[in-house]
Amino acid sequence: MVRFLHTADWQIGMKAAHAGEKASAVRQKRFEAAGRVVELAREKDVDFVILAGDTFEHHNVDNAAVKRTVDILNRLDPIPVYVLPGNHDPMVPGGIWDRDAWERIGPHVTLLRESQEYRFNDDVALYACPLTQKQSGLDPTAWIPRREDDDRIRIGVAHGSLNILPGTVNFPIAGDRPEQSGLDYLALGDWHGHRIFGRSAYPGTMEPTNFGEHDPGNVLVVEIDGAGAEPRIEACRVNSLTWKTLEPVITTADDVEALDAAICSLGTLAALLLKITPDISGCTDGRALEHLETLQEELRESAFFLDWVDPGYQPVIGENQIPDGILSQVDETLATILDGRIPEGLGHQFADRDPEVVQAARMLLHRLAGGRSA
Repeated sequence: MVRFLHTADWQIGMKAAHAGEKASAVRQKRFEAAGRVVELAREKDVDFVILAGDTFEHHNVDNAAVKRTVDILNRLDPIPVYVLPGNHDPMVPGGIWDRDAWERIGPHVTLLRESQEYRFNDDVALYACPLTQKQSGLDPTAWIPRREDDDRIRIGVAHGSLNILPGTVNFPIAGDRPEQSGLDYLALGDWHGHRIFGRSAYPGTMEPTNFGEHDPGNVLVVEIDGAGAEPRIEACRVNSLTWKTLEPVITTADDVEALDAAICSLGTLAALLLKITPDISGCTDGRALEHLETLQEELRESAFFLDWVDPGYQPVIGENQIPDGILSQVDETLATILDGRIPEGLGHQFADRDPEVVQAARMLLHRLAGGRSA
């Protein structure tokens, strides 16, 4: 029986520019998650660790980040660690694997430089599929030989996309590679979400990298009793941040309360990165809009990061939405100012106001009057 930890896509050195002023803190969280991988490997008493590609985001990662990564991997000693070059950190001359900082790595770490068999012991063999370029339409696992009179546990290590969906993918990997080559397990990297397809599995990135990833933040602890046995796969969460996209439809104050409750259910606000795009096109409830604005302000104060996407709705021009009377006069005055003209009588003193402010006032007027926005 063998027990090992499978991780991938650490993406050390990612810019995280989409996290705005929190980019540096996001990068720091990746090191913290890597540290938890080390702790989990010891806690689970694994025989070895597989890091299936994209340890680094690119070849230009600064030396301080490389050294810090080396220090983390060295903390796994004496647990053997197998590191595969991926498409972000391929095995190329003068690349990140040739850095002086990487030379500080301990002897317990094996860089899988060649497409060949690496023997863990007499009972377990690893078939490495390192990448040597950023893009390719070739299957990096195609070289793995079929099982013939081999009673060892055979584990493939590769980085690419399982070719199970229509369309062209980068580094396509045969969906039935374990069956073709007699692998007991295919340890994959590249997809940032945790997914299992029979004997093939992606752990996903150990700390989310962006909005929209499918169940990121995991590593896998895998047990295989012997050649031909089904792998037992346990997903273990190591992330500290949660990235969530929400697109609520807001028409009443109850909808705002529901949005607030949904956000609270996601966990501690201080660990949440939120991207919220509210649909307020059908909202004519002034109280709901006030509550929504209050919620936005609270989230800016409390959430780790907030990207509040203003849909920029504009009043529909040309529809008779404003009833006759004083409101109609105000609407006409605002429209005159937006046309760049000075209104006569009421409103002339506002002619030099910021057009965005005037437009916002007109939009609010239409909402309060029960008009729709587009």
